[in-house]
Amino acid sequence: MAPESGRDHARAIVDAAHAWWTSNRGGSGDRAIAVGTLAALALCAPSRPDGPDYGPLLLPLDDEQLVDALRAGWNSFWIYDPDATEAARPLHDWLTAPTGTDIRGLADYARILVRAGLLEYCSDATRAESDDVLGLLIARMRSYSERQSTGEFFTPAMAADHMAEVLFSRDRRPGDLLLEPAAGTGTMARAAAATMRFAGTDPAAFHWWLNDLDPLNAACCAVNAQLWRLGRQVTVSCGDALNHPRLLGEAVLERAKKASAEQKARPVLYPTTTRPPFWPWQFVPPS
Repeated sequence: MAPESGRDHARAIVDAAHAWWTSNRGGSGDRAIAVGTLAALALCAPSRPDGPDYGPLLLPLDDEQLVDALRAGWNSFWIYDPDATEAARPLHDWLTAPTGTDIRGLADYARILVRAGLLEYCSDATRAESDDVLGLLIARMRSYSERQSTGEFFTPAMAADHMAEVLFSRDRRPGDLLLEPAAGTGTMARAAAATMRFAGTDPAAFHWWLNDLDPLNAACCAVNAQLWRLGRQVTVSCGDALNHPRLLGEAVLERAKKASAEQKARPVLYPTTTRPPFWPWQFVPPS
């Protein structure tokens, strides 16, 4: 039974994920695999609560079969948005040639996530935007000393929600650019989108630019933009947005051109024998 509160549900998912990973994979190592697996399964969730239930198809899989299913999920994302998939590469690049150690117990980990209600959480837009499940897991897996060395601080959901209510209390025009130069995994964008939706405004009508210095954080922004239904006008970058904004913009344009050209030349990102999940939003925008 999923917690009634979306925020409690997100924390229950992360608690279950972190507990399994700590007990079976020895702490916070292989962070990209732990967070990347959660991200891939989240993207496989239907885009509406009454969509198809993929849980019974995922539960019986072994480690090798799960890797195949994860690849299929990223293939769907690659078809839908090659630039966002490229921005999310730190979350899925390990699938290119995973070792036996990389995939050890991964099917059990996926079962933990499915049974914790990850697919139900992500299929409900209101529930999914109540907290940042990817950011919560990353914060849990980073040690205090590691956060201190980078000056990283994960903004609690309640604080982000309050800031969004203050910032978006006045009218915003559709088409405005909303820039977050130190986005982390995007929790302020989540709060802003939730505030807009509550006020009857579609977040997909705005331009979003999410940037962070940490590649894994920026990759989570690319996935979260889909989970929070921010629409197709989303830019994700990784770099120093305060000191080198011009270089950042050039890098983003170059990545987008390269990803689009590569997607046309290579429609399938990873070879797989598994059918990709059906996404209604491949044909209808996420909003």
